[in-house]
Amino acid sequence: MTWPVVARRDLRALHADNSLAVFGGFFALLAAVLAYGATNGAGVTPLPTALALLFLFAVPLAAGTLTHEAVPSAVASGRVRLTLSLPHTRSTFLAGAGAARLTTTLLAVVAAIIVATVVYALRGAPVPAVRVLAVLALAALLAAAFVAATLVFTARSTSTTLAAATTFGFFALALFWPIALSLGRVVLAGQFGVQVSSGLTDALVVASPLYAYANALTVVGIDPVATTGSVPDGVGVAVLLAWTLAAFALAAHRFARIEL
Repeated sequence: MTWPVVARRDLRALHADNSLAVFGGFFALLAAVLAYGATNGAGVTPLPTALALLFLFAVPLAAGTLTHEAVPSAVASGRVRLTLSLPHTRSTFLAGAGAARLTTTLLAVVAAIIVATVVYALRGAPVPAVRVLAVLALAALLAAAFVAATLVFTARSTSTTLAAATTFGFFALALFWPIALSLGRVVLAGQFGVQVSSGLTDALVVASPLYAYANALTVVGIDPVATTGSVPDGVGVAVLLAWTLAAFALAAHRFARIEL
């Protein structure tokens, strides 16, 4: 398998254009501000909860921002053709590009955890290491799901502008997914006479990777956002894994059909 070669090359490129430093520094700054605010009062917000809330928004946005240009810019610059002239397949190129963006996102996550942990420790707040590591693992799953999903939307794109629009549109849909489900239920009932139970609607909330992440967090006692309805705790882990595997398979299928 040659995807690590592609991943290392892309990581060097991301380092050269300062993406590693920018995202790492931005995450660290956000973590410092959030950690200070969480410990600056009568009650201290637990470190895992503060980090989980930060990653709920920052990780998908970072993963999407880093990934959306991977295919369009490579196609436009001819880098894809150069890569495929070497012993790499299209799926290898896609896997390497995704792995590089996932690694960059996770390095930023680790930077945020380190900085937040230092702030909590300096301010005398408890640092539950096991739960923090659990949040790190779930943030990695969330990042992988959004990297794979972004590759799906951009696998046949040659425009970074269109790729960015679809990427951030997907984030907005994932964020407002409960509202979209409720509107869909109303439309089905009012226009087509199809009755959808509220229990089913609540259960489908976890289909969004954001709410799957929130559901997974409940396993370690963190509930930073609205409940995910009647879905048992921990199902979100399986949903995030399914998003990652299914989305990458679909992205590879779409990328195999693009004209280079």
